[in-house]
Amino acid sequence: MKRKTAWALLLLVVITAAGLALYYYYKKPPDIRKAAAHYETTAPALLADFNQDESTANAKYLDKVVVVEGTISHIELNGESPAVFLETGDPMAAVTCSFYNTENAALKPLKTGTRIKIKGVCTGMLTDVVLNKCSIVE
Repeated sequence: MKRKTAWALLLLVVITAAGLALYYYYKKPPDIRKAAAHYETTAPALLADFNQDESTANAKYLDKVVVVEGTISHIELNGESPAVFLETGDPMAAVTCSFYNTENAALKPLKTGTRIKIKGVCTGMLTDVVLNKCSIVE
């Protein structure tokens, strides 16, 4: 009797684990375009936060949805992930915004020098502050 109960419990654990694995494997990532922003700031202020104290800025912005307002300095529409670069006032750094592939049509009419608001997930700072999964707010 104990042996049958042990096998039944083991089978239940295996089925539950397999079900959870399949759920997480097929679970779609959240669509950031529909997510509410945690913070709203400007490109120069975001860079200044990271330059002032990177660990504090990481604690505040990392993996959070951020709306950043700034002036477009450069646009890259080629490649798998189109990107817009926002001026920060520092010629060596920008806020880099990588967009969903489906956003190409929305990015084509944009021009350098245009003021824009972009929403995305902050993934930290390399030489630039990086936002991924971006979309245009305004």
